[in-house]
Amino acid sequence: MVSKIQLNQALAESGTRYRETALAMPVVMIHDSIQHMMVVNQLRGKEIQGIIDESGNYKPYKTPWNPSDAAPIKACVLETKHLQYESEFDPESLLKTIYGKPADKIPMITQDMVKKIAVAKMAAISENLCPCIWKGVEDEDSTDTLSNFNGFSTITRQLRSEGMIGLTAGNYVQLGAYNKYNAGVKLQIIWEHRDEHLKKADMFLEEKALTYYNKWYLDQNYNNANMNTDGVQKYLINTEKQCRLVSCYGMEGMGFIYLTDGKKNMRIGIDGVGTGENATGDFILRNGNNVKTVQMFTDCWMGVNFTTVDKRFFSCASYTIEKDSVYATISEEEVSITTASGVAKSVEIGFQGYNLTTATTVIISGTGFSADVESISASDANAEGGKTITVTFQGTADSSGTLRLVNATDDINLTVALEATISA
Repeated sequence: MVSKIQLNQALAESGTRYRETALAMPVVMIHDSIQHMMVVNQLRGKEIQGIIDESGNYKPYKTPWNPSDAAPIKACVLETKHLQYESEFDPESLLKTIYGKPADKIPMITQDMVKKIAVAKMAAISENLCPCIWKGVEDEDSTDTLSNFNGFSTITRQLRSEGMIGLTAGNYVQLGAYNKYNAGVKLQIIWEHRDEHLKKADMFLEEKALTYYNKWYLDQNYNNANMNTDGVQKYLINTEKQCRLVSCYGMEGMGFIYLTDGKKNMRIGIDGVGTGENATGDFILRNGNNVKTVQMFTDCWMGVNFTTVDKRFFSCASYTIEKDSVYATISEEEVSITTASGVAKSVEIGFQGYNLTTATTVIISGTGFSADVESISASDANAEGGKTITVTFQGTADSSGTLRLVNATDDINLTVALEATISA
């Protein structure tokens, strides 16, 4: 049999020994975003940075003293929120899954294996912080990753409501519909409407928006020598390489395109992660409540904000992506139901449509199986989150069946295998 882990002081010491590797994971996994930003290390709580309002003007000399303004300082607050992760896992069960062999046929579980499992978990949960940087909505009562702190798009909406970002402020453009046929024109509108002080900047946009721009660029028959070998345009055309195009993981659906110098104006505060002196968070491995398990705990601080949204340093645009592909997805391809004889039991299956034009028919077969809908409208399928189909089984014997989703007009034909087992 596999050697049991001795969950004792040695395990706790391994948590300390591998702490720096584990705490480096958040920085590694969000590097795609923070490489373009100003990183403020060792920040717990708030940092208030003053931006001097430089809107005053020279005027003709006159002897009487008559100041025109008081040169006020505008405050910008960067606040990091305290985040935590806790987990309890059975290393032996995980290794059985990895090796796919009986317990007595896999290598002995070691302290080093536990460390690797813990670090792998850190990598996985840290990657989930990327969408929060761009789309997070703080909610202390939630357990969702996106609720950890307000991301840039949420901050943008707040500043829009306060009038700090808008047409009057001179730092906002409303683009409307955005697709592969007008992407280049739309992005150039942002560049052309920027303040004259914003001469060189990064344009932050989601991957879909960048993909549409690349398609537009090729469709315009521009000299392909200007394209990289991977077919991706790195700079916005007609800007003399003064506008770099940047797309990061986690941006999808944020609804804004930003034009600013990310290294100076997009700040991310971090503490408790990283390496060396910056790795000031906790990383603990210890005995679980169950003698077979290991408990892991880690924490860190993180938050984002703009340094300023003054039009001289910042501009943004809202838009709506028009997707041209027509397809659909289902959450499950196989469903198993176990229930007592004659007792009804239900499961939910998600159906998500993309640009469907007509209704989708729901067809269910198999003794004892039923569905709560016979048809799903295009609007319900295309809505965010799609449509949930409830499949119920009630019978006295084991049964097999299928759930089919058919839409001939949009060429949709999806099948879910259904299996029902009567428990003893």
